[in-house]
Amino acid sequence: MTALSTLEQDARTAGVPYFDPDDYLINAIRRATAHGQDLRVSADGFGELVVASGRGEYFTSIADMAAFCRLPVTRLRVSLDQRGATPAGTGRNIDELMWSAAFHASDGRLMLGCYRDDVVELRHWPNFTRLPHTPNSLRIAALLVQHPTSVTLAARLLKIEREELYQFYSAARSAGLARAVNRKPEEPKLAPHRHQTLLAALLNKIAGI
Repeated sequence: MTALSTLEQDARTAGVPYFDPDDYLINAIRRATAHGQDLRVSADGFGELVVASGRGEYFTSIADMAAFCRLPVTRLRVSLDQRGATPAGTGRNIDELMWSAAFHASDGRLMLGCYRDDVVELRHWPNFTRLPHTPNSLRIAALLVQHPTSVTLAARLLKIEREELYQFYSAARSAGLARAVNRKPEEPKLAPHRHQTLLAALLNKIAGI
């Protein structure tokens, strides 16, 4: 990165609270969906989340999804579902999970890869009856669907806190509902999840040689 681009980067991020999706559940979901992997995620005292990427659905027994999505990734148990034993019936859309995971992890911060000077276009209305949202989410959506607007300007036009725009934009971007029309998106490089059980078996075999 050149000195100029470093200065530009600093100017774009100065004073903006950020969160790294790699530190939360959102990263596990993104990695699984990017590679078509079925995933099981759990944590002590929370229950289990099943991500059926092949079906574009998820299933969960977790009552407090907000708290679960805010857990540090070090507290999560993540394993590939090689059995194909996803629950019967119809699950919920994975895009809703992507929104919720980023929305709760954000907690008023902007997701890395997003900037306050992004001119944000909302592709279509989120289904707010099924998604967590802020008090002004409908107003934000109405603006960004009709008129792509920068995060900073949208906050001024709507007379709301920037943190509310940060949370909305992070969730919408994660769910694929929003894009920055003034620049090329910075797509993360997402490695597939490894099969931990198989890996452990291989290591044990090597150790026994």
